[in-house]
Amino acid sequence: MSSQSLHKKRMRETKPPPVPAHPDGPDLISQLPDWILHSILSLVPVKDAARTSVLSSRWRHLWKDVPLRLDDDSFNPHNRRPYDDRYYHVVSDPWLDWSRKAVSSIFYSHHGPIESLRLSLFYPFQMDRFVETAVQRGIRELNLVPFDFGRDTFKLPLSLLFCNTLHQLSLRRCTFPQALLPSIFPNLRELRLDSVPLPDDLLSKCVSLETLQISNYCQPISITSQSLRKIVYDLVSSRAELIIKDAPNLESLMLANEVTIHSKVKVLDAPKLQRLGFINANVGAIQLGRTLIERHEESLISLPPTFLVNVTPCRMNLLSSVKTLAIKMERYFEKTIPTILKCFPCLENLDIMKYEGNGDDCYLNEDMWEEEGSLSFLDHLKSVIVKGFWGDQCDVELLRYLVVHGKVLQTITLLCSRHITKKFVDIKRRQICIENRASSNLALVFFRDTKENVHFSLWNDMIYY
Repeated sequence: MSSQSLHKKRMRETKPPPVPAHPDGPDLISQLPDWILHSILSLVPVKDAARTSVLSSRWRHLWKDVPLRLDDDSFNPHNRRPYDDRYYHVVSDPWLDWSRKAVSSIFYSHHGPIESLRLSLFYPFQMDRFVETAVQRGIRELNLVPFDFGRDTFKLPLSLLFCNTLHQLSLRRCTFPQALLPSIFPNLRELRLDSVPLPDDLLSKCVSLETLQISNYCQPISITSQSLRKIVYDLVSSRAELIIKDAPNLESLMLANEVTIHSKVKVLDAPKLQRLGFINANVGAIQLGRTLIERHEESLISLPPTFLVNVTPCRMNLLSSVKTLAIKMERYFEKTIPTILKCFPCLENLDIMKYEGNGDDCYLNEDMWEEEGSLSFLDHLKSVIVKGFWGDQCDVELLRYLVVHGKVLQTITLLCSRHITKKFVDIKRRQICIENRASSNLALVFFRDTKENVHFSLWNDMIYY
């Protein structure tokens, strides 16, 4: 027997026998100090944390002091959106009543601070007490979705407007009190509104607000805010109107749906605006500073119809602050692309989303770019991403121009809507004239387009709204 084998044998012989598990054996984990047990419980879902109360008297009340993160949707027995009219029958469901009782029991038995709370199973008249209690316990993130099938709204209590700990607020079918004081939501950083009327002076009174998201609201919206940095606006109505009067710190304006022929967006004062999208080639009217971009029909009786975009020359003010621009490109509207791009002379990132292939019909060519005169956006353009790339003639014409004239271009990323083969890649590289690229550092990359694709992640929240 080798010395190594002999050593292993001696180790086995001298190793103490394992301690048998016994129900009356020492409970070592319960001997840990409270702060460690609280840390452990904070890592598990609230339902599981509450269940530890049956382990022993030592554990009975521990979970009640752990910071609470409660989402009543995790108690939803149907695992579906209870405010959808298609599920009206769940109103009288005994399991739904049980869920409400379970959520209420956990919430009102808890004594510690409240980190986050989401309510979607309760009627508006049941929410007041929840919100008042949450405010008293230092709520940081609050999400309210009244269970009423659109019949009633929840009026926010005044106490919520003065909550010092609230950083994030999401509301659906709620209303603000009519009389607002000069300053509200002192530390609110993020506000999401869905089907919520927006009082004219609300935003100017939220002195710490940085992110605003608005959806499903059809009335004109006027925004004045010294603190806002990001706006996400869902143009749910074809005649929606958004006016940004004064937003000196606004950096990002994201339009979840396109600005159509009847809708309007006006950005009157936003000197730090860096990210803008989506602008549709089928544009309605967008006013950016003193620049007015609007669509008009060149010929509606021709086959196919043709459209142009006007940029008001007498009020031209090139948007040098915008570094990232996203546009949507549709059939018959290719001719508007050069006119739109020439408004952004310092553009560094261009993101293009296409809905469908254009086939062999394309109204974008070299002459059209030249007609626009100086296209100074190419002086700084470093990155181009095309989502929904089909490789049709219009795709090729656009990319060929960028490749041949983009002297500082570094990457063109094509997210393809079709299966990618080596033959397809070789053909498109040749058609795009990649060998004649103006930038020696340019890389042309092909990917299969998927929802999980990270290359378009800046806009994903709006695409998959």
